Amino acid sequence: MACKPYRCTVANYHLDGYGHVNNARYLEFLEAARWSFFAQQGLQDVLRQARLVVVRIDIRYRRAAVLDDVLDIVCQIQTLKSRQLCLRQTVQCAGRTVAEADVTLSATDAAGNVVRLPDALTCFLLKDK
Repeated sequence: MACKPYRCTVANYHLDGYGHVNNARYLEFLEAARWSFFAQQGLQDVLRQARLVVVRIDIRYRRAAVLDDVLDIVCQIQTLKSRQLCLRQTVQCAGRTVAEADVTLSATDAAGNVVRLPDALTCFLLKDK
C-alpha cells in the first residue's frame, strides 16, 4: 500500500521558545498525515462512518525540527485487529528521522463505544498484507 508521504514545512507558529517544533505540534502533523494516507486509499467515506478515534499514541522524538524544515511523514499499517488499527508514522527531514509514532485507532459508535472496524475497511487494508 505505497502512498506519497505527507509533506509540510515548519512555520514560525510551530516553534516553541527553544526555536524547535513544539512537541504538541507533532500531533497535528501526524493527524494530517493519517488523513492524507487514508485519502490516497480512497477511504474517507468508510472512515467517517467508522468514527475512528486515537486511543493510544507513542511518539519517540529523535532530533529537532526547526523553522523552514520540510517534513515528510510516512504512514504504514502495523497491525489490524477486529477493533483496532495500528499505524507506524515516521517523520523525516532530508532523509533523517525526526520522530516516530505508533498510533492505535479504534472505531466507535454514536455513543462513543468501541466497536468492530467496518468490514469494508478491514477487507481493503488486508488485501495488500
